[in-house]
Amino acid sequence: MTLFNVSPDAVTIFVAFIAVTSDRNTSTSFGFAAGILTGLLSGNMGLNMLARTVGSFAASYFQTPKESHATVTQKSKRFYSAVVVAGLCTNAILAIGENPLGVSPLYRIIVFGILECLFNLILAIILNRLFLRQSLAYE
Repeated sequence: MTLFNVSPDAVTIFVAFIAVTSDRNTSTSFGFAAGILTGLLSGNMGLNMLARTVGSFAASYFQTPKESHATVTQKSKRFYSAVVVAGLCTNAILAIGENPLGVSPLYRIIVFGILECLFNLILAIILNRLFLRQSLAYE
């Protein structure tokens, strides 16, 4: 699914889910590993490692502690917030570091970053309703 040359990023959603359900060190490690994998596939490993690591670290601020008495709705809201924050951080770093379309980084951050975050949020809502809600309930 692509609209205006922007598509949702499933890796960001996965990293945000890990960030919400585990501690900061684990989520940052998963972000680093996701950066290695996406970097190997895209050919720009260093920039992807940095972007995914920073995105997962930022998303880990929405972590729900295991001993909290948060409801599933509160945990879902934290997950959605983590998806948006991780997407914005990742897109900002990638927009500054690479520019295949020849447009300004500010334009890429604002237009493409916000569009991708909206797509990620829609995909996260669908995945949460279909699959992840039970996982968040048991955390």
